[in-house]
Amino acid sequence: ERLAKLTARLTPAQRHDPAKVRLPPWYPNTPAVRRDMAHFYDLVTAMDIQAGDLLAELDKAGLADDTIVFFYPDHGTGMPRHKRAVYDSGVLTPLVIRIPPKFQQWAPGKPGSKVDRLVSFVDFAPTVLSLAGLKAPAHMQGRAILGPQQGPEPEYVVCLRDRVDECVELSRAVRDRRFKYIRNFLPQRPYLQWST
Repeated sequence: ERLAKLTARLTPAQRHDPAKVRLPPWYPNTPAVRRDMAHFYDLVTAMDIQAGDLLAELDKAGLADDTIVFFYPDHGTGMPRHKRAVYDSGVLTPLVIRIPPKFQQWAPGKPGSKVDRLVSFVDFAPTVLSLAGLKAPAHMQGRAILGPQQGPEPEYVVCLRDRVDECVELSRAVRDRRFKYIRNFLPQRPYLQWST
């Protein structure tokens, strides 16, 4: 019922057919997994439509030319190797930043271009402060990725997994542009513990 409400605006052409869904190689090719992935892709499409609505609202209010928009999702569904996993499938997320022409001096590329940089969610707060002309406090984690306080790209990004709801986990990961190292400090526990 909730999924139907969230995807109510999708046209038949925007809906994903479970039989045609491309599955990541670590998932079993079963009807249930195909159905869940099709639902996931339907939700992504619904989210894109909502993002378009928000941009249209900014435009209608006359604020689009003065607003830098950050668009980024959560780390996916509760499917294995998505949310809360330190594998790339769990920590790589899309990040779209819409920068109006008056702020193009801070843009890392031309509109519509793709920039390949190591970025972490902890970089968002210092970036917003930088864009507002403020310096991030020394105790704040992360670095500005845009604006006058923009810092250099880091050599590494660190990821962690400590828990999944009431289940204790303890994994760490370090990623550079080429490699990723993952260390599981509780290898005796199953990867997917039962969680209520």
